Amino acid sequence: MYQKWLEAFHQVATQGSFTGAARKLNVGQPTISSHVSNLEGRFGVELFHRKGRSITLTPAGRMLFDITHDLYGHEQEAIAFLTSVKELARGELNFSAVGPYDVMEVIASMQDRLPGIKCSVRLTLIEEVVEDLEAFRADIGVTGRDCASDTIHSVFYNQHRVFVIVNREHPLSKRRSVRMKELDGHAMIVRTASSTTQEAFDKAAAKAGIEIEPVFEIESREGLREAIVRNLGIGVISETEFAPHPALHPLMVTDAQMNTRAYIACLKARRNRPLIREVLKLAETLVAKRKKAP
Repeated sequence: MYQKWLEAFHQVATQGSFTGAARKLNVGQPTISSHVSNLEGRFGVELFHRKGRSITLTPAGRMLFDITHDLYGHEQEAIAFLTSVKELARGELNFSAVGPYDVMEVIASMQDRLPGIKCSVRLTLIEEVVEDLEAFRADIGVTGRDCASDTIHSVFYNQHRVFVIVNREHPLSKRRSVRMKELDGHAMIVRTASSTTQEAFDKAAAKAGIEIEPVFEIESREGLREAIVRNLGIGVISETEFAPHPALHPLMVTDAQMNTRAYIACLKARRNRPLIREVLKLAETLVAKRKKAP
């Protein structure tokens, strides 16, 4: 009851007339007049001085208008904000990704088109990317496996070659490339089961019928890199993850197809949200450009 009366009062004060308030609230003028009269009568106060078609606020009306402005006066500001979000002029996106390369490529392209969007990135394991999406901690996930499910929408985005990395003092460091058989028996620092890079190598090794000698298992790319710098064994890394170092030497394996893949993922229920839909469209555009590239 009071809400309708107060809203009617506020619109009359804002529009400067009962007619304008009725038009704004999409009701008849008699309804507006009734609401204001009920408010005045209920509390025994005069809120408007009425002279013909002209109205002015009384001192009590002006004080009440200051209060109702906090209740209803920010509507246009709120509408302007929501409109800017709808038009992608502003907003926020949270990313969860297994590595920096692909997610940064997406963000860089998006910032060129939508500079008002703020982004945050969490780098983590594949399983946690999915958990972040399902817990609404992330809007977009970039994973190394196709994680499509009943709740997750997942599309292919990119693929990267896998290289073998050796120390500069390793016997193979004088070579630019090797065949899988030449890696047979070499000591290797292996990545954990969540690593799609290690998975790609292991499949190629099994196909070639070779065995590697695991030195130890490590989770992080940084740890793997440091272990090879210390000449503790060889390892594998995707081309986008390799950072040049005086002690490291990359080798291409010529007789094996070893690639990691990247997928863009989101919750199926959220795939048509404006910003998420825009990222999916952008990813599709970048994939198409790569296909056309020589």
